[in-house]
Amino acid sequence: MSAAMSMPATAPEKARRTTLARLIKWIIILLVILGILFFGGGGWYFSNQLYTLGLSGAARRSIKPSYTIPVASVSSNSIVLDTSSSTPREAVTSGIWGLQWPGGYGQISTIDNSTLRTIKRAFKLVAGSDPNPGQKVAIDTEAFPDNPKVAFGINYQQVSYKGPLGNYPSWFIPGSSTTWAITVHGNAMTLLDGMKAVPTLHSLGLPILMISYRNDPGAPESRSDLLRYGLTEWQDLQAAVGYALSHGAHHVVLLGYSMGGGIVANFLIRSPLASKVDAVVLDAPMLNFSKTVDFNASQMDLPLIGIPLPQSLTDSAKWISSLRFGVAWSQLDYLSKSNKFRAPILLFQGLNDKTVPPITSNELAADQPHLVTYVTTAGAGHLESWNFHPQKYDSELKSFLADHLE
Repeated sequence: MSAAMSMPATAPEKARRTTLARLIKWIIILLVILGILFFGGGGWYFSNQLYTLGLSGAARRSIKPSYTIPVASVSSNSIVLDTSSSTPREAVTSGIWGLQWPGGYGQISTIDNSTLRTIKRAFKLVAGSDPNPGQKVAIDTEAFPDNPKVAFGINYQQVSYKGPLGNYPSWFIPGSSTTWAITVHGNAMTLLDGMKAVPTLHSLGLPILMISYRNDPGAPESRSDLLRYGLTEWQDLQAAVGYALSHGAHHVVLLGYSMGGGIVANFLIRSPLASKVDAVVLDAPMLNFSKTVDFNASQMDLPLIGIPLPQSLTDSAKWISSLRFGVAWSQLDYLSKSNKFRAPILLFQGLNDKTVPPITSNELAADQPHLVTYVTTAGAGHLESWNFHPQKYDSELKSFLADHLE
């Protein structure tokens, strides 16, 4: 070893090394603090977002229509809407859409003419009085208002079934068949999710029970008042099936929309009454809540910074949500248990769905090809398959049920 290599470090060298070590230490501490602030603070913020947008029953019940589209003119069979860059895409997209305003409800369909600033569409008044020029209206993807009598002229009864938390208000449409159809709505918390299927179900003679479940307006509230995406609500559906069976049904058909699809899925996995299900219809079903949250988060930006939300921060928010709100992520993956499904399934999925990731419906169709009849709709958003192609939707539904009803 050379003499130069064996010489001890000089005092200035020792001081530089000590200073460098301290600098590295403080950099590490700063990075740890920044990480805690970013993932802890950011995770807490986005867990609040998840609570407000997806979990809180009170928040979901308080949602009101947003009237943003000005009416330019209206006649007995057409309406002209003012448009801008902020106009909802449904207002300028072919198909049938509901149009609502304070004091009235209508439907828009064929596009007759459009300019850079206006669009003229076929219009049908369904309830109330016409909107006035200058009045603002809102798009409603459910497409039908109020109840089956107002929407279709079909008589219905207000009934309730007894469930785990009390009595659940529901609508019942009588029919001649011993197979009942039970509709299970999504987290919009309205029975109207199932309205699009009512004419087809009624034409087949099926009695129809359109149910509420816990935390719905007018239904019993859980202690937490949190939506559990089927983890607990399946018990309410089980009670509804029991009600049907005790009132003349021999079998049932279940129709689940969005979150309602998750409720139906967990019922099929866990309920002893699943053997009474002849067929299932799912429309944009929420089959994996974790993937659904990831999908929605991927469309969000970080506040102030404006860059896409990183998956690591979403993971942090989900972990914090599990601690704060008891979200059981692994138990909300119904796709992992789809081998327990026994009934044939008609599955509708809009390929432009920004709420429930289409990949989850793709996965169900791929995993259970012997059970699933898969109908996709290009361009359609969440629960919009009927809106884009109502005749096709009704035809697929009618054909499927005719094949599988006893």
